[in-house]
Amino acid sequence: MLATVVVCRPSCGGSIFSAARVGFYAALRGYATKVDIKALKRLRELNPVPMSKAKEALLSSDNDIDQAMVWLEKDAIQSGARKAEKIKNRTASDGAIAIQVNEALTSGAIIELGCETDFVARNSTFVDLASTIARSGLELAGHPATNSALTQIDVGELSARVASGRTVADMVTETIGRLGENIVLRRAATMGMPDATDSMVVSGYVHGGIAGSHGASAGKIGGLVAIKSSVRSDEHRRTLSQLAGRLAQQVVGYSPRFIAVSEWQAASAAGIEGVGEPEVTVLEAQQFLFGGGTIAEVLAKVAKGVGAPVEVVSFVRFERGEGVEKAARPDFAEEVRKQLT
Repeated sequence: MLATVVVCRPSCGGSIFSAARVGFYAALRGYATKVDIKALKRLRELNPVPMSKAKEALLSSDNDIDQAMVWLEKDAIQSGARKAEKIKNRTASDGAIAIQVNEALTSGAIIELGCETDFVARNSTFVDLASTIARSGLELAGHPATNSALTQIDVGELSARVASGRTVADMVTETIGRLGENIVLRRAATMGMPDATDSMVVSGYVHGGIAGSHGASAGKIGGLVAIKSSVRSDEHRRTLSQLAGRLAQQVVGYSPRFIAVSEWQAASAAGIEGVGEPEVTVLEAQQFLFGGGTIAEVLAKVAKGVGAPVEVVSFVRFERGEGVEKAARPDFAEEVRKQLT
């Protein structure tokens, strides 16, 4: 007699199989026909998949945990690919912004990872993914050399990057399978130079931060700022680092469009719409969030303190779902009526 058929919940992919059938095929391949309980416990600690999926992985791997992990990874990508194909047209208007800055504070990366709901955006698995992608983006900073200017990164190029033995695209696909929502890498940018020899300082800020694991975090809005000065002492770099961090908060909170008034004037002369008033849309003309006058006045004070000019050379601000048209929510009552007619 066959053993009782196990029916998995949707979280394990909705697969239906019999324990006897799994055992039969495992024996046919020369693998173990019985799951090692200690291996099962350890495998689920490393990868908290449903019990039935963990058993299937171990039976397919002769109770070898390392091989079972590889099996689960491949299975997750395959399951994610099937899920991704089904839901690829869903609107990913929610999501998170993640930022990474290198240890030398000379380059940074910012990415937006879209999903369908705030519930998934707050999931630690999603946050970890966004943080990992931002780290991969950081590797592209300064290529090609742009003298610290903001560089928009092609999402296709970033998706092909390898992190922890997998491409970014594979990690996204696997996460779609786990979380059940459409996930899209919408945009990415870098600024600064990893091997900058002058006193370039890059800093970032994420608002509405959501914690992942191992220090990962992401949020609703993020900003990166690069400032430059000819001074190189550690004390002065700490001063510039603090300033850059506060300017990143300024960018996130006040959403400027231009660095200097001269840029605003050029845009106005060119007839560009929506340039606004300089005290609103020009960073240097805005009142500093932390007091002390306008940003231009604060830069002048810091320059006097460090003994050299200090200038903002670049900034960028990402807000999740920016520019994405949210799909209208379905009328549940109307759907029911259609099914009954």
